[in-house]
Amino acid sequence: MRNLFFFLALLLAGISCSSQDNAASPLLATTPAWAEVVSSVACQADVPSLISAQADHHADAPSLADRSSLDQAEIIFSNGLGLEAGWSAALAATPTPVFEAATALNLTQGDPHFWLDPNLVRTLLPSIEAALLAHSDLTADELWRCRQETDQQLVALDVELAQRISVIPVSQRLLVTDHQFLTHLADRYDITVIDTLVDDDSSLAEASTARLTQLMSVMESTNTFVIAVAEDAHLEEAHRLAEVTGAHLVEVPVAPLPHQSLAVILTELIDLLVAAWQND
Repeated sequence: MRNLFFFLALLLAGISCSSQDNAASPLLATTPAWAEVVSSVACQADVPSLISAQADHHADAPSLADRSSLDQAEIIFSNGLGLEAGWSAALAATPTPVFEAATALNLTQGDPHFWLDPNLVRTLLPSIEAALLAHSDLTADELWRCRQETDQQLVALDVELAQRISVIPVSQRLLVTDHQFLTHLADRYDITVIDTLVDDDSSLAEASTARLTQLMSVMESTNTFVIAVAEDAHLEEAHRLAEVTGAHLVEVPVAPLPHQSLAVILTELIDLLVAAWQND
């Protein structure tokens, strides 16, 4: 199985570049995850990410150089649903066509972190293929072949993640998260998110004392002893909650780092949750 993930990591290599690297790129993506997916469908074409993996996707905003890059691109692939809130005005103002994943999925509200469900990403591949056919030099045959290969990789990843989490009974797959970021992953792999530190899908929201007190009661009544945190913004509150309840605090990855693939971070995410549940 290690060979499978080495293969996936090579084919779905994460891409994240600086604004200087973006300047002459005809294909752009707002986030590292979508840069990777689009690059794979585009037969490993260069697709820089406008937002770095280390940056808070909700808080990041474009520089003047980034705005110039947007206008010079042939097409921009974005997430939508407010994930790149700081980029909204620039994306709306650029004359460059913008492909929005949320719109292609017919989603108008809720958790914007849908790249964490490989099967949901698969449903977007035909739309991404069509957008690339209209706005890149790749031929229909090339795009069809690369889209099929990407689809097969995501199917294999989905099966592997399901197998890894299967060691935990569904009734025990309970957790609290810092904000609403695991909705789609949870739906796919039968995880129950009991509650969140903040009632929001943005890491910029803040947790109140009343909220933490409420969570203590909810966690005790449901026997939930795992807290998953994706953003440093809520790490202090999560530590306080974990100390009081005796829960396991798990910091999980949500965006590929440079030279890291989506397959790698999703595998790490599932493995971290499984380890925490096993230690209950």
